[in-house]
Order: sequence, then C-alpha cells, then structure tokens
Amino acid sequence: KQPCEKFRKMVEYRVKYGLDDIRKKMEGGMKPHEFPGYNEAHNGFVLSFDLGSGRARDGSPINIEATPKHKFADLFAIPPDLYDLYVIHNLEWHAFLLDTISVQTGNLVGYIKIMDLEGCGMGQLKWVYRWQGHSKDRRERLGVEILECYPECFAKIAVVNSPSFWGTIWSMIKGYFPQRTAEKVQVISNKAKSVEALLQLIAPEVLPLHLGGQYDGEWRMLPTA
Repeated sequence: KQPCEKFRKMVEYRVKYGLDDIRKKMEGGMKPHEFPGYNEAHNGFVLSFDLGSGRARDGSPINIEATPKHKFADLFAIPPDLYDLYVIHNLEWHAFLLDTISVQTGNLVGYIKIMDLEGCGMGQLKWVYRWQGHSKDRRERLGVEILECYPECFAKIAVVNSPSFWGTIWSMIKGYFPQRTAEKVQVISNKAKSVEALLQLIAPEVLPLHLGGQYDGEWRMLPTA
C-alpha cells in the first residue's frame, strides 16, 4: 500500500506542477541559470550541481556543497513560492542529467554528493531548526515530500570534515530524507581520511583543491546577475 501511495502522490505532483513540460524545456536546452529563483538561490548557496572539472571515476556526476558557507539568512528570505519553483526545477534537472548520462553510456548512474562541513560551528544549529520548519512547510504546500519523488538520484553521499557534534545534527535531519537516501550517507570527520575517501571516488585532477585534489578552477555555481 505504501509504495502505491507514494507513486500516486508522485504522479499527482508531476501533473500539478507541469514536470513533463519542464523536462521538455530541459531537453530543448534549458540550463540551470534559467530556472526560476536561480540567482536568488545562488546568491546564498555555495555548491555545484555538476562539477565542471569532470566526473567521478565511475562516470557519475559530482555534486559538492560547502554547507557551512551558505548565506542562510539570504536563502530564508527568498519568497516561498519562488523557492519552491527553484527546488522543483533543481531536482528535475538532477534526474534529467542522470537519465541523459545513462542513455549515453548504457549504465545507470547516480550523483556522488559531497557535503563539506569544514568550519561548521554550534552556532549554525539555529539554521538547522529553521531548515526543518521550511522543509515541513514546503511539504504541506506541495502536498508531497519532494525527495520521495527522486529517491535514486544519489549513489553515494560523503559528509566530510564533519565536526564532533555532527551526530546531533544528523539525528535532527535524518528523518527528512527518504530512507534509501539516508542509508547512502557516509560520515568522515578526519581530514586525511576525508581526502583519502574522496580520491577513491574522484581523480585528483577533478577534485577541487580545498577537498584535497588538484583542480584549482571555479567549482561553484554562481549567480548570473
């Protein structure tokens, strides 16, 4: 019963928000900087959907997020309806890119997501509480837990340079992720072990310098205006 209910809600979500039309725009050449709310979001985010220096050793796209460096006050100031549209386009783009790579290579792939927590302090816990509230509000607005509609986007999630209190944070937010996604999370606190683990997944010329690699170019997705 539960899988059927999740599937029903996913179909309703795709119909209500025109996901098939959004997908057609992406197939026609729509890029992330054209998403509603892109500039507002990327004035606050420090991340990349698809690392420009290359892919992981197995051909998977790489998603990097320097979470403690986000400008959370700016992100929470984005109007909810606009941020919803950004998230909708964001996740559909992730699925679109994975589908494209799979068709091109004949292999099923998922994102390698890196969450770099270097510099994370206890003072940022307040943003975790606000994020929980915003996630709950978005679920009520959209009528669906949106991550449940994209359960296999991530093949592996590496949380690196994590502080000692990360366990507390993870216990607070774990329930907001689909179980299959949460089970893919690997937490590494030691700096040297973080670098070692990432280099097993990603060649040094692709991995950015701040994560222990050799790539010294721009890795972030920046606002266009």
